[in-house]
Amino acid sequence: MMTIMEHQGRRGLGAFQWNRGGWFGSQLGATLWLILLGGLLLAQSRPVGGLVVLCGLIPNLIGLALWRRRSSVSPYPAIQILIAVCGLGALVAMLGLRLFSLSQSSSELSSVWFLLIYPALMLAFHLQEQAARRAAV
Repeated sequence: MMTIMEHQGRRGLGAFQWNRGGWFGSQLGATLWLILLGGLLLAQSRPVGGLVVLCGLIPNLIGLALWRRRSSVSPYPAIQILIAVCGLGALVAMLGLRLFSLSQSSSELSSVWFLLIYPALMLAFHLQEQAARRAAV
């Protein structure tokens, strides 16, 4: 028989706790644009769309695996892993788009700056977790 703790997941030591809506909402929010963009590119017969879709699906599979192991994985490291994997997926997708792009405009270079949101989120979450742990002591 499953206990309540197994159902809810391992309790975090700081600010982050397992939450179905928060987990899957952030996971889908971070990857849906890749899946939709890749689908659009595939519909336009651009093979790079397959790479972009894959870059959106892999983080979802990893996120699902982390969710399924929530009874043994703490929520803070799990969210950091998920953000890192989403960021890497976005980076690979952007590099693939640049590599297979027919135009090499200067605006493409500036478009990758948005990827800094991933390490910025990781840093913000780290600071939030550390503050919560210090307050709990």
